[in-house]
Amino acid sequence: MLCHQGYRPCAQRASILFFVLNDMGKIDPMYQFSLDAYIDLFNNSIEKSQRSPNLEIRIQNLNDYHTYAVYKYVLKQNLVLLVYLLLLKGGVGHFTLLRTPRQS
Repeated sequence: MLCHQGYRPCAQRASILFFVLNDMGKIDPMYQFSLDAYIDLFNNSIEKSQRSPNLEIRIQNLNDYHTYAVYKYVLKQNLVLLVYLLLLKGGVGHFTLLRTPRQS
């Protein structure tokens, strides 16, 4: 398996989170979130999440950190709406929003 293919779970998680945030903007323009802002948030997650030589652990750390970063952003907006949209997309079972991620 190619190394970059190993990060597919991160891409899947980031995609779900982006489109949920995008859906929030469709409900009320107050919740609009630009792709550039999301990329900045994701890049920040890459930099600040705990690193590991083990790819599976690194992916878990990155996913945890980024999910929590989105959660903290949405706390400023509307957490109830975020959870509702995650439920609609079937994503809540795969997300642990309240677990504080480890930082490097």
